[in-house]
Amino acid sequence: MCFETGKYYTFKEVYDRSRSLASILRKKFHLGLGDTVALVLPNVPDFPIAFLGAIQAGLVVTTVNPSYTADEMAVQFNDSGSKIVFTIVELLSLVNKATNSLKKKIPVVLAELKSGESVPQNCIKLDELCEGKAQSDYLCVINPEHVALLPYSSGTTGLSKGVQLSHKNVVSNLYQMSAPDFIVNLKTEGNYQDVIPVFLPLFHIYGMVGIFLNFFAQGCKLIMVPNFVASQFIKLLKLHQPTLLFAVLPIIVIILNNPKIKFEDLISVRTIVSAAAPLGVSAVEKFKYKIKEKISLLQMYGMTETSPLTLMQTTKLNNGAKTGGSGFLIPNTECKIISINDNSSDGLGTNEAGELLVRGPQIMKGYHNNPLATNEIILKDNWMRTGDVGHYDEHQHFFITDRLKELIKVKGFQVAPAELEELLKNHSSIEDAAVVGVPHPVQGEAPKAFVVLKNNCKIKPEQLNEYVASKVASYKRIIGGIVFTDKIPRNGAGKILRNQLRNS
Repeated sequence: MCFETGKYYTFKEVYDRSRSLASILRKKFHLGLGDTVALVLPNVPDFPIAFLGAIQAGLVVTTVNPSYTADEMAVQFNDSGSKIVFTIVELLSLVNKATNSLKKKIPVVLAELKSGESVPQNCIKLDELCEGKAQSDYLCVINPEHVALLPYSSGTTGLSKGVQLSHKNVVSNLYQMSAPDFIVNLKTEGNYQDVIPVFLPLFHIYGMVGIFLNFFAQGCKLIMVPNFVASQFIKLLKLHQPTLLFAVLPIIVIILNNPKIKFEDLISVRTIVSAAAPLGVSAVEKFKYKIKEKISLLQMYGMTETSPLTLMQTTKLNNGAKTGGSGFLIPNTECKIISINDNSSDGLGTNEAGELLVRGPQIMKGYHNNPLATNEIILKDNWMRTGDVGHYDEHQHFFITDRLKELIKVKGFQVAPAELEELLKNHSSIEDAAVVGVPHPVQGEAPKAFVVLKNNCKIKPEQLNEYVASKVASYKRIIGGIVFTDKIPRNGAGKILRNQLRNS
C-alpha cells in the first residue's frame, strides 16, 4: 500500500501481474536469460511487480538511485548493460537524458500512472504489460547460481561497482534472517499481519532484501513511503499503527529529538531495527529512555556484498542485544577478526580489534566487469574482507567500531571520497583536492573537502558547493565544509594522508 495515495495490491494481484509482466518481457521485448532490467523507482506499490516480474523472467535487476543525476544514471545503465528501464513520470526527463547520452535505444516503462493519464511519446504503460495472462512458455527454471540482482556499491576507486548477487545468495540470506532465533515478525495467520512502513529506499540493499523481500515472503503488510518527511512520521504512526520499524541513524535521531513524537505515538511498535551505520552508545541509551525500554531496539550489520545480512542482535538469545553491539552471527555464517598490522590470516581472540572477515552462502559472486576489485575483497577459501574494524566479546557478540575503508557513510549511503575529489579537480580553479568524512549530528557522516587553488584563482566555498551539487545526488554534497589549504598531505606513494586532514 502507498502511504501517499492509498493505492494497494493484494498478494494475489502482485503474483498475477508480475507473472504476466515476466511473459511480456520475454515475448514482446525479446529479453533473454541474464539480460539486465533497470528500476529507477521510489518506494511505490509497482516496485514489487516490476522487480518480481523481471526475476521470474530470468533477468537481472539493477536498482538505480532515483536521486541520481542523469550523468550518474547513464554510468550505471551503461556498465550494467540495461536493456529496459522502469521509472515514473516525474523522473522521465532525467532517464531520457541518461539514455540519450548513451546513443542507444532503451525502452522505458512508466509505473504509477494515474487513471486516464496519458502516456508520453515513446513510453510504455506498466499496467498494459500486466493485463494479459501469463504464458508458461516464457517462464523459466532458473539456475540458483545465476545472477539475480546487480545493486551498485561505491568503492574507494571513486566509481560505483556492480555487486553480483545470485539467486542462491539472496534466498540463503532470506532464510538466515528468518531463522527462529533472529526472526522479528509474528506469523501471518487468520486476520493478523505485521505492519511495516517501508521508508528506507528500495534501491538500497537494506530496503530491497532486508525489508521488502524478507517481509513480503512472510506475508506482512508493507506500507510504501515514496518520500520520507519527518513531519509526516506521526501521521504514519497514527494512521497505520506499525508493529515493526526498520530505520537508519537519521530516523532514530528524528524519533529521539522531535518533541512532537511521544512514546504514545509508538505504542503499536514492538521492535525497531537499525542498520547501515552503527548507533553510538549514548544515542542508544537516550533512545531507550524515550521509549521507556518497552520497545526492543536491535542493531544489525551487513553489506551490499553480503546480500546484506551477517550479524544481528536478538532478544531470543542470552546476551543477544548489547548496547553498541551489532549482534551474533546469523546461521551458516562464519567470521574471523584478523590483524590490521600484518598480513596474517589467523583469527584473533576475544576483545582483540582487527578487520572483520566473513564467509557464508550470502557472499556475492563478485563485482561486475571488475575481476581486480573482486580479487582484492574475496580471499582464499572464500573469505571476504569487509574493510570494517571490530571485535567480539566473551559471548561472541560482535561490535563494529571503525572502518578501514575510506568510504563516507551518509544516511547509510556510501559516498566515495575519490569521486568527489575527481569532480573537484575537474574544476578550472582547483589544483588539488581531498575529501574526508566528518561526524554529523543528523547524517551520521558528511563529506568535508580540502582544496588547493591554482595560482591567481579565487572562488568562494558557496560557489564550489553549488558546482558539486549540480553534479551529484543530494547525499553526496559537501555539507561538512570546504577548507582552502596550500597543500594536500600525502605519503611517499602519493596516497592522501586522510587522518592528518581529519585531525587538522
